[in-house]
Amino acid sequence: MKPHVLAFAGLTLMALAACEQGKPRHPPPDPMAIAPPAATPGGAVPADVLSAGLSPRPEAAGFFLDRIGAAIDPRGHPPAVTPAGQLTVFDGFGFDAPAKTPAKGVDVVVDGNAYGTVYGAARPDVASFFKTPALVNVGFRAVLPAGALTPGAHTVLVRVVAADGKGYFDSPTVAFTVN
Repeated sequence: MKPHVLAFAGLTLMALAACEQGKPRHPPPDPMAIAPPAATPGGAVPADVLSAGLSPRPEAAGFFLDRIGAAIDPRGHPPAVTPAGQLTVFDGFGFDAPAKTPAKGVDVVVDGNAYGTVYGAARPDVASFFKTPALVNVGFRAVLPAGALTPGAHTVLVRVVAADGKGYFDSPTVAFTVN
């Protein structure tokens, strides 16, 4: 065999070996998609109700209620209905809107009873939407155990505790039904 044929064959083999194999493609996650509720041992709700003893402030709350149980975007897509006999998850985001900073915390008030939430979940979609990098860790979640809410009509509001911890901002009330 001639040397130039061997050189050509060698280069061809090297080129073929260097070809990128097909890789599985995974589209990036939708930043507006709602994550499924995380498992909470026993469906327990954090005991700390941060808004207890504080005064309401007149400004609007910076918040969004993503989910009440099975009802996604309950304010934007009424009627909000969730099944009875299951954990009821309340999640979304909240922040101190006048200060444009994360809140001290968030409580949810269901039928007049305040419940603490787990606050500070990463929400890069919020920081991006409001063009405020400080608003990344503003997600909240509260989980009421199965059977905590009787079948029928209920209300919830999101209570955002101001960053200085000296007051809170209430969201508008959101109606929902447990059936």
